[in-house]
Amino acid sequence: MSTNTGATTQDGVADRRRARDARGLQSAKGAAITDDRLPKAPRERRPLLAVLAVLLIVGGAAIAGLLALRQDSRVAVLQLAHDVPAGVAITADDLVTTQVAAEGTQLIGAGSKDQVVGQFARVSLVAGQLLDTTMLSEATPLPEGSVAVGASLADGRMPASGLQPGDIVQLVQVGDGQGQVLVPDARVSSVRDGGSDSSGGTVATFFVDTEVGPRVAAVAADGSLAVTLVKRGAPVGEDS
Repeated sequence: MSTNTGATTQDGVADRRRARDARGLQSAKGAAITDDRLPKAPRERRPLLAVLAVLLIVGGAAIAGLLALRQDSRVAVLQLAHDVPAGVAITADDLVTTQVAAEGTQLIGAGSKDQVVGQFARVSLVAGQLLDTTMLSEATPLPEGSVAVGASLADGRMPASGLQPGDIVQLVQVGDGQGQVLVPDARVSSVRDGGSDSSGGTVATFFVDTEVGPRVAAVAADGSLAVTLVKRGAPVGEDS
């Protein structure tokens, strides 16, 4: 009986050993099968992000370089500090300087200020306007024997279409239902809106003959001046 029991025990041990060996073999086969699979392709997200970062850095550097070059190309030019009617001489107080990219333009550089002072405005100039060579004349645009007279015109004392520099107009004294032509062919030098001025309306400057200038000025001062349009014209200095 003891012999059979010992044999049975040895057989059980041997069976368990064989079972373990069998499981080890299956595990090895499974590992081999797994190792035989094709390797996964590496993920490409990080290389693409790196390329994008490089492009952003290069693009930013290029933009910064262009801005620097643009800044270097800016020059100081002359700018109007005040309104200057056509035919009026430019003074030093009328000019300031500003920085602009002025390549290929006719803008007047700040270094030419002394040459500009004393020249005459060919057209009406407004504050903040950049000054260029086409706006100036070395000789007064006032016709010989003429004077410039200013007037504030109330609503209804001029055409509803307004006036423009260069227009030819009649200057008429009105009152008591009558009208008397003072100047049949006055030239409009400049026009601007009266804005916040106490007189309101439109403020205009006219070129008239010297002998009639005082009378026109007096009529304009008492508010009895009216204007009728004869024909549209070119700004001062552009019709010669």
